[in-house]
Amino acid sequence: MNLKNIYVFCPNDIVTGGPDALHQIVYYSNKLGLNAKIVYYAFSKKHQFFIPEAYKNYVSDFVVEKEFIDSKDNVVILPEHAIDKLKYLKKSKVFVWWLSVDNNINRSSFFWKIFFFATLPARVVKNWDYYKKRFGEAIVKTLQAKAYSFKKENDNIEHICASHYAYDFVSKRSSKEVSLCIEPISKFFLEKFETHKDDLSSCKRKDVVLYNPKKNGEFVKKLVDYAPDLNFEPLVGLTQEQLIDKYKSAKVYVDFGPFPGAERIPKEAVLFGCSVITGRRGASNFYGDVPIPDEYKFGDYQNQIEQIVQKIRELLVDYNSKNKDFNEYRKTVLSLEENFMKSLRENIL
Repeated sequence: MNLKNIYVFCPNDIVTGGPDALHQIVYYSNKLGLNAKIVYYAFSKKHQFFIPEAYKNYVSDFVVEKEFIDSKDNVVILPEHAIDKLKYLKKSKVFVWWLSVDNNINRSSFFWKIFFFATLPARVVKNWDYYKKRFGEAIVKTLQAKAYSFKKENDNIEHICASHYAYDFVSKRSSKEVSLCIEPISKFFLEKFETHKDDLSSCKRKDVVLYNPKKNGEFVKKLVDYAPDLNFEPLVGLTQEQLIDKYKSAKVYVDFGPFPGAERIPKEAVLFGCSVITGRRGASNFYGDVPIPDEYKFGDYQNQIEQIVQKIRELLVDYNSKNKDFNEYRKTVLSLEENFMKSLRENIL
C-alpha cells in the first residue's frame, strides 16, 4: 500500500500511556520513511496547542485537528476513545487503534455515566490537579462517550490492537481486518535500560513491594492491613528517572488493576528487575500481554489475600532464584520495538 501521509489523532496536553503510544507510532512510522504527523485535538475551543515536554523526543511539529483535511491520499490512526471523529473521516483510510478495551466499552455505558456524576465531587477532591485544568473537558468527554459499533463499520476502516486482549475482543466482533500492533515501552526507558542492563544484577535491592495507587490502591490497603510488616511503596509523583530508581531498588511490583490494555508500568518494572504479581482482569489474563507463570496471577484476588501475601514473601526471601521466572516477560518487553516496526510495515504501509 503506497500511502502519502499518516495522521495520528491524539488529545493534547495529556501525558499518560495512551498519548505516549500515539506519539510513538508517529516516531516509528517516520523511522520507516513515512510522512507521519501527530494531530492534536482538545475539547476546549480556547485551548493553546503545544508539544508536551515528555513527547519532544518523538515529534518536532504537529497539526491541529481543524487543519486536517480528509483525503483518499491519507491514512488516519484513531485511538478507540476518539471514535466520534469517524463521522468526519469518509475518504481517508482509517485504522482504529485499540489501546484500551474497557475504557471504550464500559465508560460509554449509561450506568458508568451515572456513576461518574454521582462520584464527581470525590473525584475532584482526590484528583484536584487534574480537574482544576480539565473539569469541563471531563464532563464533555463523559457525556459524549459512546461504544464503537461493530455492526455499522464503514468500508474505509480496519483495526489494529495494542494488546492480545484487544485483539481477542475486536476479532470476535468485527468483519474487518484486525492486526496486532503493540507499542514498545517509552524510548526513555529503553535507552536507560541499555545503560543499566549490565549492573541490574548487582543492585542492592530492598524488601520493597511497589504498586500504582491509581490502579489498585484500595486493594493494596487490604494487603497492608493483613501484613503490616511488609513494606509497600506507592509509585506516585515521580519523574521517569525516579521511577527507574524505584524499580532498581525494589524486589516486587504488584498490580491488581483492570488492565484495559497491556499496561506500561508492569513492563517497566519487570525490565528493571522486579518480580511481578497481578490479577486476571483484562489484559493481565492473557499470557501474550503478561507472560508470567500462572502462580503469580490471582483471578479471585479479593478472596486470596493470604495466598498473595505468601507469594510476595516467597519473592522477597528468594529473590535471586524466583526472579528468573520473569525472564520471559523481559524478553517480550525487549522484543516489542522490533515487532512494532514489523507490524507497521505489514499492516500500515
